[in-house]
Amino acid sequence: MHDATGVKEEEIELPDGSTIETLIREAKKRHSTLKLQNRAIIVSINGEFGEASRQLKPTDEVAMFPPVSGG
Repeated sequence: MHDATGVKEEEIELPDGSTIETLIREAKKRHSTLKLQNRAIIVSINGEFGEASRQLKPTDEVAMFPPVSGG
């Protein structure tokens, strides 16, 4: 998401029980350029792709990727 936000790495604190969806909403609040993303943002938790409803743990390492297109 570096290209969309200009940020290579960022720490975001979320309340206990937060999900990937919660994280994406918070990231969109912080970075207005992400609000322009009409397609889904792909999220990896500790190297594995996760569903939007997956709960996050305090030690999780999260990577966010822009939507991929191609042919």
